[in-house]
Amino acid sequence: MLVAGALSSSAQSTTNFTPDPFVSQVTSSTRDSFAGDMTANGRFVVIESSGDIATEKVATFNASGTPNPNARNNEDGNRELFLYDYAQRRIFQLTNTKSVLSPSPSPSVSPSPSPSPSPSPSPSVSPSPTVSPTPTPFPTPTPVANSSVAIEISNNRPVISLEPQLVAGQRTYTIVFSSNAPISPASFDGTDPNGTLAKDGNQEIWTYQFTAPDTADLSSGAEIPFQDLTTGTFRRITDTPASIAPIPGSATGSPIVADDNRDATISDDGKIVAFASNRNLVGTGNTDGNPEIFLVNVSNPTLTFVQVTNTKDIFTNGFLTNPIFNENPSLSGNGSVLAFVSNANLTGANDEGGGVGNAEIYVANFNGTAVSGLRQVTKTKDGAANPSPTVSPSPNASPAPTPIPDIFTTANIFSRGRRLSRDGSFIAFESLANDPKGNTTNGSFYVSFVYDVSHDSFAQLGPRALAAPGDVLHVPTFTDYDAALRPGSVVFSSALNFKSDGTFPTADQDNTGLNPIRASQIFLAPLPVISTGPFTRLTSISTGSVFVGLRALPSNSRKRMAFSIPATELGGGNSDGSSEVYYHLSPTITTESTATLSLFTGASQLAVPVASPTPTPSGSPTPSPSPSPSPSPSVSPSPTPYVPTGLAPGELALAKASVSLAPASATVLDTNASESKRAPALPIELNGVSVSINGAACGLFAVSSSQIKFVVPKGLGAGTYSIVINNNGTVIRGVLVIVSAQPDIFTSTNGAGGRAKVCNVTNPNTPSTNCIGEPFNVTTDDGSGNQVATILRLFLTGVRATLASGINVTIGTTAIVPIQNLPDDLPGTDKVDFTLPSTVDSGDQPIVVSVGLASSRTTATDPPHITINAPPPTPTPTPTPSPISNPDAFVRQQYLDFLNREPDASGLAFWTNQITACGSDQQCISAQRVNVSAAFFLSTEFQQTGYLVYRTYKAAYGNIAGSPIPITFSEFLPDTQQIGQGVVVGQTGWEQVLETNKQNFMTAFVQRARFTSAFPMTLSAQQFVDALYTNANITPNAAPNHAKAITEFNSTTPSDPAARARALRDVAEDAMLAQQEFNRAFVLMEYFGYLRRNPNDSPDSDFSGYNFWFTKLNQFNGDFVKAEMVKAFITSSEYLNRFSQ
Repeated sequence: MLVAGALSSSAQSTTNFTPDPFVSQVTSSTRDSFAGDMTANGRFVVIESSGDIATEKVATFNASGTPNPNARNNEDGNRELFLYDYAQRRIFQLTNTKSVLSPSPSPSVSPSPSPSPSPSPSPSVSPSPTVSPTPTPFPTPTPVANSSVAIEISNNRPVISLEPQLVAGQRTYTIVFSSNAPISPASFDGTDPNGTLAKDGNQEIWTYQFTAPDTADLSSGAEIPFQDLTTGTFRRITDTPASIAPIPGSATGSPIVADDNRDATISDDGKIVAFASNRNLVGTGNTDGNPEIFLVNVSNPTLTFVQVTNTKDIFTNGFLTNPIFNENPSLSGNGSVLAFVSNANLTGANDEGGGVGNAEIYVANFNGTAVSGLRQVTKTKDGAANPSPTVSPSPNASPAPTPIPDIFTTANIFSRGRRLSRDGSFIAFESLANDPKGNTTNGSFYVSFVYDVSHDSFAQLGPRALAAPGDVLHVPTFTDYDAALRPGSVVFSSALNFKSDGTFPTADQDNTGLNPIRASQIFLAPLPVISTGPFTRLTSISTGSVFVGLRALPSNSRKRMAFSIPATELGGGNSDGSSEVYYHLSPTITTESTATLSLFTGASQLAVPVASPTPTPSGSPTPSPSPSPSPSPSVSPSPTPYVPTGLAPGELALAKASVSLAPASATVLDTNASESKRAPALPIELNGVSVSINGAACGLFAVSSSQIKFVVPKGLGAGTYSIVINNNGTVIRGVLVIVSAQPDIFTSTNGAGGRAKVCNVTNPNTPSTNCIGEPFNVTTDDGSGNQVATILRLFLTGVRATLASGINVTIGTTAIVPIQNLPDDLPGTDKVDFTLPSTVDSGDQPIVVSVGLASSRTTATDPPHITINAPPPTPTPTPTPSPISNPDAFVRQQYLDFLNREPDASGLAFWTNQITACGSDQQCISAQRVNVSAAFFLSTEFQQTGYLVYRTYKAAYGNIAGSPIPITFSEFLPDTQQIGQGVVVGQTGWEQVLETNKQNFMTAFVQRARFTSAFPMTLSAQQFVDALYTNANITPNAAPNHAKAITEFNSTTPSDPAARARALRDVAEDAMLAQQEFNRAFVLMEYFGYLRRNPNDSPDSDFSGYNFWFTKLNQFNGDFVKAEMVKAFITSSEYLNRFSQ
């Protein structure tokens, strides 16, 4: 009978809230990994993977490039079994096998998994290989092409004993799986010398047994002694002839082996194993090779198989009309209850005519030697009432679609895995049936049911989808077990958006549902199940396709579970979209604290806003003085104290609060933290404390009552997210911004000031443990006796995802682009290598790192320092000073080169004083020469003359064919001299002189032959203006002056030269064009002004130099000081040689 909440509701005491997820990515590979099972205490997870995912492995080649004799890894991409130990945070590779290759293998992709004859749907597919891992410097085995595989060797579908007996503080766990490796899956090199595999090679049932000390409290995060879990014992359980011989792979097909013994499961103590097999294991009980269910007690030295089913395919007139199967066995904790799915008429109640039955669920008892009490649980009709094609695709749409029967769809899904509760009292499954016992009508989509074995009653678990595309497989299973092993809850997967009471929200209230984004999520409901729940969403998956499979593998409690999911980023760094394994925490919440949360960068403790501030770009020096005494410029405005916008992925950080953050202090040593040797790199629990950002668990270095030291999950994208701290049930919440980068330098004080952590790494033979610190010379012996430019390594955090080209290291006023960014194996630590230029500022200098607008501690916030020794004096005679070294001569030259005139007396005195005021301070003089020179390009006089000429050519003709510039030096100089003639900004009447010059220049320009050829008089006003904007690379309708330029022709014809001149000027003076071309013109004027040539003139032969400086200026957001552009040109030998005597 179907009972909707017929069982007592007095047990509905579970608090109805959505708990905070703390999820950590366990595996990381470009190939797929799948979780198979989790132990009751949540410590161990068994994994099937074609990736090289073990943290404990021996590479094929050692550091010298010679083969390792004891190599153990999965570099070849075979399907292997792995064991994850959450307490050790390590992944162990248990099987180590290779496929048998054809005579001439060629490297390509690995073979696809062997097909399984099981007709029962499975919630997850076998791993499908993607690409090989990043190669090491030495040759490594790579996955091979299908056509190169003669016999695929694979290890599949692991299940682990949940809770074996505790003996002297230890438990002996048993993993059951299938493999076709000969002799032992522990090691097989792919050699088949006797040709035995070619005749057999089918999948057999194996066990792997290991013993481990029990860990009472996983939430402590305490380091436990290392234990190698690969030293256990393999045992072959079945040994049968293959139903078919292996079929080699080809260019068009995958290799095939017989999946004869499969889908094994095991009791809690590891003694009873149930599996499906189409081999004859008991006398003559299965001579026809039908898939049957078998049981065996693997704790006995001699294995005795018990055949549960004995069925035969149905033939009509000699033709197979109904193949019979028995699949997916599930055991209770002690192995005394068995459930499985079958389309056979096992008890006389599954006959739809002619002996044809539906896929129904059966349950039976087992006393260790014999099966009894076999009974049929469900009685249904196959076929779905599929929705009509006109139905809305929304899963929550209403009204329900008109049913159209589909007789080829099985009504019940009893997925592989633990669908039977540990006490044997409940069965979880999926069905189309409206009443799984009534043998009546079906719905359009599958929904989960929980069957009460003792009461012979069903309860629907969650709502059924109302319209296409339906829902994901739900794969329901049980958790929250009590001491009697009776479950308190059931978990299931769904992509539907329903409310906690099990109803769908109306369209205008969609956000009140538990899953408004309709991603695959894991939900929980208390037992006994009633239609109104309450339902709780455990996961918070915000990305991925609605059809991404998700199978929950819970521990004894909802607090811990594992799952695998592809094509999804949950914060752990799954950029390639492969299927990865995740460990999920749902800590209990007892108190919601209102305490104030404060966040800081982890290296120097810069305060980070916990709310979402609006970032204010830091200004770059953009002085715009005219060459006159007023106003007085400065090198750069006084900086305001820098406040980071947020934290970056992979960054070390600190959290503090107005309340205690941990019951006691705990610290993780650096030697126990590793990106490659631990999974995750840091514990996600310490003394019962966990931290998450957007649901992604943060790695914890230390917790105490006053602060938490953690690492931001490295896979988070930029955005504003919630941060949650759970201190043994007390929750503190906040909101922070994640940015792409937030550099923060490690210092001797772990705060403001101090000495930066920098090492000289010029000599490659220096041990990595030996840091050669400051002071640093600009050159260093590279270990061969040669003095080369010094390479320094700066230790910092917050730039893990940033390319070296996007990072800038500034020492004093010298900006340097690093040569490489090396993410350290220590989580939260990055290393940036850079070369000291010979012109680097010397002495005790501040060091600042910036990425775009994000910066480490700036000058205003007491950055760390390093000491650079001044280079030794050159023993050669002192050369005669260049005339340009004289401040007066230098300033005069800027007037000549950029303004094309002699300086006015007051302007010359003002700008010369900017340099002479430095006295003998060479560093000040160098900086002021840069700023004084740049001020001439930035001045009103040049911007309105030379830069206007540049923009006029850009609008008129676009860039010169094959070059990044619109104007040559020979074109620029006379036109700039014409438009600037007699103009001295600041003197009386200069505005009128400039205006007259502009009008005359524009009128003459539009009448030049080149211009009239490019813009025929037949063009309409709009065609003329649009062509100018198109040449300028600006969308006409988006330009501020577009309309104005067209109106210049309102009272005249489109061919009127005066109107054309005004329109051309409107375009040339358009603010959008001025902003767009500013940096390009700035770089070009370095060549025109200082070198008096085109960028591709000798000694250059192309525009690579121009492109280099344009790129570098953009990297520094137009800051010519940090880009060192002006400095490089005015100190270049080419510039100085202009004035040599």
